[in-house]
Amino acid sequence: MLKATAWSVPVIAVAVATPLAAASVATPVVCTVVPVGEFVVSGGVLSDNGAQGTVPTQNGYFGTGWTPAKAPSGDAASGYTQTDAAVAPAPASWWQGGGEIDEPGFLSLDDHNNTAGAASDPVTVTLRFAAGVAAGVTYQFALPIYTSAAYLGTQHLDVSIAGAGVSLPNIVQGYVGDRTTSDVPAELSAYPAFSASQQPGASFTPTSDGTVMFTYTFTLSHVIAGQRQNADMLVQAPKLLSCA
Repeated sequence: MLKATAWSVPVIAVAVATPLAAASVATPVVCTVVPVGEFVVSGGVLSDNGAQGTVPTQNGYFGTGWTPAKAPSGDAASGYTQTDAAVAPAPASWWQGGGEIDEPGFLSLDDHNNTAGAASDPVTVTLRFAAGVAAGVTYQFALPIYTSAAYLGTQHLDVSIAGAGVSLPNIVQGYVGDRTTSDVPAELSAYPAFSASQQPGASFTPTSDGTVMFTYTFTLSHVIAGQRQNADMLVQAPKLLSCA
């Protein structure tokens, strides 16, 4: 559910297979937001074309990864760190639903393997942004989310915030896509539909100095009809609206 109420940083993209809990991040400077620098794919593998079941690591062509996007390189050794599909042929704005791919963020453009006989379990992509905070200060953030290709199979998103005495689970939940063509997990069935562009807000007051983590979880449903591809999302890094 949509709930609640500029900076320029480098993005360090590293594909990992370990749980996010195992990742460590240096405490950011207060009033900054930085990508933790990794994301985890679980439940299956991503496909650059869900109808064909082709895996990005096989051909080096990626549609999921951190932004700013890299120019196409065909470098399969990079793992899921590129977003070639977003920069070809033009690198100006995200080609579908708005949002800037030259700003810190994350693009979820690849698909579930939706070929006949493929596993129906959803595939999830999880990533984090870190914000340095001080106790007793009230922080306000905007969480820009852009979606597109709503006629394709579903993709869901959950955003949760925790750390430094802050606990805001499931502060944003929503989906884009056609549920009639998709195997939607029961626990996601109540998520409302996203529009093409939205900026839900979050406000909190930490009880201790430290780091607050924004955790984004994308869930790609298995698509059983239609073009057998999943709708797309771009999230910009949380935008700090107020700070001490």
